[in-house]
Amino acid sequence: MSTTVLANLKKEVGKDRSGNALLQYRTSLIVLSQTILICISYYYSFVLRLDNGFDASAHSLFWHTLPWVIGIKLLVFYRFGLLRGWWRYVGISDLLDIASASFLASVLLFGTFVFIMALHGYPRSVVPIDMLLSIMLIGGARFGVRAYTERAKTDDSQPKALIVGAGRAGSAIARELKINPELRYYPLGFVDDDPSKLGIKINGVKVLGNTNALSHLIKKYQAECVLIAIPSATGHQIEHIIDKCRQSKVDFKILPSIGERLNRAASVKQFRKLRVEDLLSRTQVQLDLGKIREEVQGKVLLITGAGGSIGSELARQIATFEPRRLVLFERSENDLFRIGMELSARFPSLDFVPFVGDILDVTALREVFSLHHPSSVFHAAAYKHVPMMEKNCFQAVTNNIFGTYNVALVAKQFHAENFVLISSDKAVNPTNIMGATKRAAELITLSLQFNKTRFIAVRFGNVLGSNGSVSPIFENQIANGGPVTVSHPEAKRYFMTIAEAVGLVLQASTMGKGGEIFVLNMGEPIKIVDLARRMISLSGLELDKDIQIQFTGLRPGEKLFEEIRLEGEGIKPTTHEQIWVFGGGQPSFPQVRGWMDELSTLVEARNVHGLISKLESIVPEYRPSEQLKALCELDRHDQFVVYKRARANLEAHTA
Repeated sequence: MSTTVLANLKKEVGKDRSGNALLQYRTSLIVLSQTILICISYYYSFVLRLDNGFDASAHSLFWHTLPWVIGIKLLVFYRFGLLRGWWRYVGISDLLDIASASFLASVLLFGTFVFIMALHGYPRSVVPIDMLLSIMLIGGARFGVRAYTERAKTDDSQPKALIVGAGRAGSAIARELKINPELRYYPLGFVDDDPSKLGIKINGVKVLGNTNALSHLIKKYQAECVLIAIPSATGHQIEHIIDKCRQSKVDFKILPSIGERLNRAASVKQFRKLRVEDLLSRTQVQLDLGKIREEVQGKVLLITGAGGSIGSELARQIATFEPRRLVLFERSENDLFRIGMELSARFPSLDFVPFVGDILDVTALREVFSLHHPSSVFHAAAYKHVPMMEKNCFQAVTNNIFGTYNVALVAKQFHAENFVLISSDKAVNPTNIMGATKRAAELITLSLQFNKTRFIAVRFGNVLGSNGSVSPIFENQIANGGPVTVSHPEAKRYFMTIAEAVGLVLQASTMGKGGEIFVLNMGEPIKIVDLARRMISLSGLELDKDIQIQFTGLRPGEKLFEEIRLEGEGIKPTTHEQIWVFGGGQPSFPQVRGWMDELSTLVEARNVHGLISKLESIVPEYRPSEQLKALCELDRHDQFVVYKRARANLEAHTA
């Protein structure tokens, strides 16, 4: 190791030691500095009040009363917590505390000098003057330390960033960047479309222009990154911003929406790469977090399908509301392991129980309910892939209907307070086996309503980024050079982010008395081909030049567009503008038991035709796909052939 390196190391060690030594006496230094500032303030209040009349008698009064001023002010400042803390993080709340403490101290001093001590010739106006000077000096000193610290910490050798959005989120980001150089970026300035903000400074960072001038600002200030800090921005606004970034060939990141952050304060660490959901023109989701916390905090909750897209997000969001225990019921050990590892890292104090089990295993369900007695159950376990379930109708019925029946019945037997079924918009006028089974699951669940457990269902459409959704499929196709396959140029779907959907599910779970179906307002349906075009643009490629879109035709069971309610379902508003409620229909429980017995017989016999016919009687609005009808006809033919063979064997044996 060279002599120079050793010398530098010694200097750094020396700095650390001296810094630690100062920290040991930080409180004493604060008291000393406050005492000096109090003396200066009190002295100059006499000077300002008496001007040329600050004679020997006035000096005598000053020295006689100074100990009282120091003692009373330090005592009041101590009570307000002003003799501790870090001045580098001072803010408006601290200034208000200084003002309140100075006012109280002045009242006490005025009463002491005028009424208790009855000082002759004491200039009473000195006290209010001293109060104002104290606020200015003590507050100014603290803000001066903060300004110096921020300037000293600012490292302009870091990647230079422009912050788009000078609102509350952008302001918090700028301040965080200035006080914490480890966050990598150096804030050059704000970009905001509000003309009243142009030229002003927010947390020491200037508003340089609007988004139309973004390309010019990037070039002028040699920005290396753009941080988009507008949580409420529409998809079109974000597209406009990223187009400017691409023109200038700079990196860009976005702050997630408030719904995705669950209303947590904006932080630089939350910035991420742009996703397709950021380009959807959707209304900002607002949640009544207090109501959700009331239903979750300190309680035991169980999630089935906890390793899936919806189940795992339910676990993440529920964990933020501090439940007493969270039981994760999942049959895939790998998925359960992943969400368990994530929860352990993000919520170290969370008491969660990973339980490997299948919703078809009633013994396992009874075991987990008897051990933990959950007050609320979120039933997210289901088969959801439409074309795959068309080819596996027995598995769809077994898992989605029998599994739901099992979980709901055990929840009722163990007196759970709430049971929430995660349903789908495909349950409305279904044209596929998945939708029909989800509608049947709704009816079965609601038939159990007349007891202590509150049963509700929540319907919503496609969630971006979930397992099997179009967005990860499109991402893989784009990464492989295409083509991007879309079923039909007019196909439309309701889309929502997983975080938004789950947040609204939690909100809906706090509503109603039971027996309702809640439907999430997912905005306007979006053409799948438009989503594909946006994802191609987001990847930096050009449609038809770099990558193609190929139309493949509707798959078995698919519709051109989805619906949110059945004919005759009376839509009603709720206390939340993005959640509606319907009367879901409540068959009797004996009728449901009859359905279950018949469906079980048909599944065991592998009778496709009989199974579909029975589903049509349970769900009258169900219209089986042509592919499934063809399978039914083949099934009937196969059964006839088997019957003929059995008859022939019987006759041969008899002969």
